[in-house]
Amino acid sequence: MVKLEIRAPEIFDLDATLDCGQTFRWTKEDDCWTGVVRDTALILKQEGKIVKVIASADTLLGEDLDVGLKDYLGFEDPLEEILAELEKLSKSLPEPARSISLKSIEEGRGLRILRQNPFEMTVEYIISTRNNIPTIRRMANALSALFPENRISLNGKMFYAFPDLVQLKKLSINQLKELKLAFRVPWLYELFQNTNSEEFFVQLENLSLNEKLEALMKRKGIGYKVASCVTLFGYAELNSFPVDVWIKRVMKDLFNIEGSTKKVMEYGMEKFYPYAGYYQELLFRYYRRKFGRGKR
Repeated sequence: MVKLEIRAPEIFDLDATLDCGQTFRWTKEDDCWTGVVRDTALILKQEGKIVKVIASADTLLGEDLDVGLKDYLGFEDPLEEILAELEKLSKSLPEPARSISLKSIEEGRGLRILRQNPFEMTVEYIISTRNNIPTIRRMANALSALFPENRISLNGKMFYAFPDLVQLKKLSINQLKELKLAFRVPWLYELFQNTNSEEFFVQLENLSLNEKLEALMKRKGIGYKVASCVTLFGYAELNSFPVDVWIKRVMKDLFNIEGSTKKVMEYGMEKFYPYAGYYQELLFRYYRRKFGRGKR
């Protein structure tokens, strides 16, 4: 077990970052967040500008723990610049879009886009299709628990690292069905069997945002919503604009934009360029907290 403290940027809110719908493997207990990032279990607590860390290892994502955690939490993003740009844009909007946009920025100030694993994001966002956040979390954890060799112990609690592609290829359709993944089973099974290695996801890093979307959507079960989530949360494409039922509601309420997921997505990407992803997450968090918890 490793304990350390890291200094957060001037603008950072751990609660807003981990409770905005971009990640499914973190849970809050009292004033601490517990979760797993690849093969490292973590307990995080923010106290002012300090993040207290308890970890199962002294490394994270191939880096020293402090370096890897800062990268994972999106500390490199120029958040002051991003929020200033979004506030400027919001002030130019007609009501009620103006006031609601500014309110969402105010309440979510400090939210940062995480740097998550693209393969894990692909699997979890396929699971997210027509699902709510607690159920997605349960299914992702159940999938991970199929592999006892991935067990991690930290502070008296047991965690499971998310399985890699080699492990997931060993699963049968029946094993996936037992997780109650329903209509998502064939999509996941095909993804596991028809992907040669996770190098496929590494190679996508060199493509443009639109090229990434196109490549991902060639896979069954991946439409614009899932692909946009993967590009934003797995590749840090900050102009990606995922559209789910909440964002469709937002865009209709604020901008009178309706229609296909593609239409709403493209409107958001153009309207809020180059930080549409941050705008989306701020609005998503605001609407979900205001109008109802638990639904994605």
